[in-house]
Amino acid sequence: MERNDTQYRKWLEFIGDVLHQPARSPHFEEQLLSLLTESFFGACCTRNQVQHHWDNRIINCWPAGYIPEKPPGDFDFRNQPLLRWHAVTRITDPQSIGRVPAAIANAGIKREWDELARPWNVNHQLSIPLQLGSKDLHSYLVQRPDDFSEQEFDLARLLQPVLTGLTRYLALALISAAASRQNAEQELTLREMAILTLLSKGLTAESLARRLGISSRTAEKHLEHIYRKLDVRDRLMAVQRAYQFGLLEPPEDAVGGWHDSMRLES
Repeated sequence: MERNDTQYRKWLEFIGDVLHQPARSPHFEEQLLSLLTESFFGACCTRNQVQHHWDNRIINCWPAGYIPEKPPGDFDFRNQPLLRWHAVTRITDPQSIGRVPAAIANAGIKREWDELARPWNVNHQLSIPLQLGSKDLHSYLVQRPDDFSEQEFDLARLLQPVLTGLTRYLALALISAAASRQNAEQELTLREMAILTLLSKGLTAESLARRLGISSRTAEKHLEHIYRKLDVRDRLMAVQRAYQFGLLEPPEDAVGGWHDSMRLES
């Protein structure tokens, strides 16, 4: 159980990091999938959505492109042991292929899946369904060549509400961010958008005034209006919020942090 405690602490730290990230952070799910893979010694990890007519979609995969989105050949997903388990029982607790009873997936069905999955070392899968109350099955799948232990099942049960909560949080955060972005887009004038663009290039109020042929006082007034509409206190926060809302395209070299490009123009 000591390893479970260590991994659970890592997940609590991850949650703290997520709550401080912009809602649209592109690295959120990559970090989550990577941590899931580490927690269960996986070969890869995916987030899947299965619709009622057995349409299995890989929404995301880590490492990216590790497995094909669709299995080769004409494999029938009705013979995928975990999908059969969830479809027949409607149970949304964590489950692995090795624990699916023969009454649901017999030896022939499991052998067919094993032969298909072996080239990618994903013969065994641990499904952690997201309990979202949806008709579709949303789950994270940890995949590797060997079966999962009881200790790992204990960790999966601990993480299930965490993963569900993170998914709900992200969905709400994205809705909120989209609404804020729409409001900002509707409120900002063309002149204010032009000033915001120049701000992102590092111009000071004085430089803005010279570039636009206006007085410093007028430039300051425009900045005040922009700060109020974006609900920020200074120009650095204004540019960050503009990137977060998608009002501005971040510079290509902003991987290490958008503020690295914010050098003042004299």
